[in-house]
Amino acid sequence: MKHLINRRLSLRYHLMVLGMAAFLLGSCQHAGKETGWDAKKQMYFAKTDDPEMAEAIRQSRETVNQFLTALASGDTTAYNFGVKAAFPIPDGTNEHIWLTDIRANGDSIIGVIDNQPDVITAVKFGQQVAIHKDSITDWNYTKNGKLIGGYSIRLMRRRMSKEEQAEFDKQMSFTIE
Repeated sequence: MKHLINRRLSLRYHLMVLGMAAFLLGSCQHAGKETGWDAKKQMYFAKTDDPEMAEAIRQSRETVNQFLTALASGDTTAYNFGVKAAFPIPDGTNEHIWLTDIRANGDSIIGVIDNQPDVITAVKFGQQVAIHKDSITDWNYTKNGKLIGGYSIRLMRRRMSKEEQAEFDKQMSFTIE
């Protein structure tokens, strides 16, 4: 997958607190053998055939209307709205990039690229883009201090060691149930 007084703190602020938090900034699907966290690139790499990641994406897409309803609700206890979207790369796979400062217009989602892309050059960190809601591969927001959605975040956290999970949890402004 890039926030202060108005409670719409950007996802980037929370995710960049430590290198551990940067774990969430971006992810790529690829056919190579190297998977997991790449500290140098500050990205998580998943194989294109990762069944758990495919399930996280399926859940995100199945529940995206829950996200859109919360976004439109004006509920002040819900904040830090973000979506992760798939951007195609030349090898036929996708780079998944977080967008923040989200607003919806019909089936279009407008947001700001929230992490530095690794492969694609068509978009850059801080650029505003519009995507179709069908390209969303994850979504999340915080409500009453708890992470809502964030299916890929939950998966990546589950894959951390207990020590990494504890460090991650200390750095986040939300809890994961």
